[in-house]
Amino acid sequence: MSTIAKPPGRVLISAEQFGRMQAAGVFEGQHVELLDGELYEVTKNPPHNYAVDALAEALRSLLHRDVYRVREEKSIEPWGHWWPEPDIAVVRGPKQRYQGRHPGPADIVLIAEVCETSPQDRTKKLTGYAEAGFPVYWILDLSLRQLEVDSGRAPSRGGAGEYPAAAILAEMESVEVVIDGQVIGRIAVAELLPRSQGGAP
Repeated sequence: MSTIAKPPGRVLISAEQFGRMQAAGVFEGQHVELLDGELYEVTKNPPHNYAVDALAEALRSLLHRDVYRVREEKSIEPWGHWWPEPDIAVVRGPKQRYQGRHPGPADIVLIAEVCETSPQDRTKKLTGYAEAGFPVYWILDLSLRQLEVDSGRAPSRGGAGEYPAAAILAEMESVEVVIDGQVIGRIAVAELLPRSQGGAP
């Protein structure tokens, strides 16, 4: 993990502090994530919710439910100055493994975010997920109507790790679903996207 330098005039929050704030009800009625020591409120709209549901459904159709679980918008194990809540996390099963804990990097085989206007999925989360050790990171971009696949972490200058150049898949293409180094199937990108504005119903 990289060392976080405190910006002048700003206070960075640790995952432990964020957990206490949540327990105290500070963010009641809000969907807030802790990313690299900073708080971000997450807003969701029908296209976002549709894409999350479509992605979860497509992954579940390929995975054996007792071997892997597809979790939607649920907590993962916090670390350092991070407490994200990814849209999708594919984790090792069975589900009983997580009765008393959140899944961590050793449990998570694929993590995915659906983005539309937020830059955090390609900036903070891209760096943070690589440094945490998640092997595959998908970014489903509703605005550009494409899927970005980041995988195969390589050492960064700081030694923590980063993803090499991403594979960009357009709406008319399909993506290989690679779990633990094995291709288990393909998903058409178009099946994950809500119809474009003005498109046919």
